[in-house]
Amino acid sequence: MPGVFTIFNHGTNASRDGEGEIVAEFGRLATGTEYRDFLICDGPGSNPTSSVTPGRFNPFTRDKQAKSTFGNKEMGNTHTNWKLTGTMTGAGWDDNVIHAVATIAELDPAPTAINMLGWSRGAVTCTKMAFRLREIFPQIPVNIFAVDPVAGIGNKGDEDASTIRGNVKNYLAVLSMHETRGFFKPQDIKRVTFTNRGTNAIYLPFPGNHGGQVNLDKSVKKNLGESPQLVWYLAMTFLQHFGTAFTSPPSPVYDGREQCNLYAKMTLKMSAYKKSSPGPTQALLGGRKTRDFLNNKVDQYVKFSDFFINEHHRRIFKRTFPKIYAWVFENQGTDTAGVSQEFRSTENLPALKQTLVDIGFVPATPGVTTIMLPIRGGGAQAVTALGQQVSASMSAMGLYV
Repeated sequence: MPGVFTIFNHGTNASRDGEGEIVAEFGRLATGTEYRDFLICDGPGSNPTSSVTPGRFNPFTRDKQAKSTFGNKEMGNTHTNWKLTGTMTGAGWDDNVIHAVATIAELDPAPTAINMLGWSRGAVTCTKMAFRLREIFPQIPVNIFAVDPVAGIGNKGDEDASTIRGNVKNYLAVLSMHETRGFFKPQDIKRVTFTNRGTNAIYLPFPGNHGGQVNLDKSVKKNLGESPQLVWYLAMTFLQHFGTAFTSPPSPVYDGREQCNLYAKMTLKMSAYKKSSPGPTQALLGGRKTRDFLNNKVDQYVKFSDFFINEHHRRIFKRTFPKIYAWVFENQGTDTAGVSQEFRSTENLPALKQTLVDIGFVPATPGVTTIMLPIRGGGAQAVTALGQQVSASMSAMGLYV
């Protein structure tokens, strides 16, 4: 039996039936057999054609036997959930937690590590599961990739939804920058307590609304595919690094230059991403509000936020174009020829080249062969990024070759 067990947690009204959505597609491509190598937890309020709505089956059973009307709660006879309560309150996700813990308890031998991928309430379900696993299997390390973790009304302050315990060794959360529904506030760095400083954790803002980083097909059709493309790549790389195997890659592999160009495209399209925020009808769900982590606080999430979208963007740029980074952002270096050569290398990366032109690089022209460089140190800003963000190791998450 594989040593690593992977859990795919769906969000509200989402399930394994989904098409072009990150949790459904990753779960569909997982290597092995469900309950032996991985587990798919359909989301609260979902109605999957090949499974059962969470809360309607005894979570201790693999064949998902219907709950009896009366009986012992410890045997799975919690209240019966239906679509409305699942949608409104997340009812059924606690049964998903029980179901996952019971599944892991039956594995022999126990897994050497547990990886999780979740979106929305499914991302918070990852936190809830890890919270319970710490009580029963404290020796098993947990690694979580959480896409826009939203707990929903009345759940954000629940201990198991807002506490990440020491059994979680690596935690990466994607935060949607352009979700404006007030009831969709994420469990960002200010809402979550880490009980162990040893947890390697980082939060990465990405352009787009709540579904913008997960619904690849829909986003590509709207010409806003760069954000989900990169999130899918990071999720695949993260999970594979910690032992999850796939029958075929859920994402293409992007080298450092391609990743920087994807980020540059996001920067150039930022106004279009902003327009993807929910309209007036959707805004009825708590009004239209800029998320707290963006409201004059984005520089706490990334150094030099005027240019970089998130810390991964900054670090992959620094690794890929070290001379430009040192010149522009650190006011260091005297190798102007090296800086110019790195700039020339972006010729076939038009979005990236344009973002560099926007900060002061002037390309050579037919009559002028010399590249003009921006003022050294001109891109530097006062660093207010939170310590957790700066100290997090993305190399330990496998995000750098």
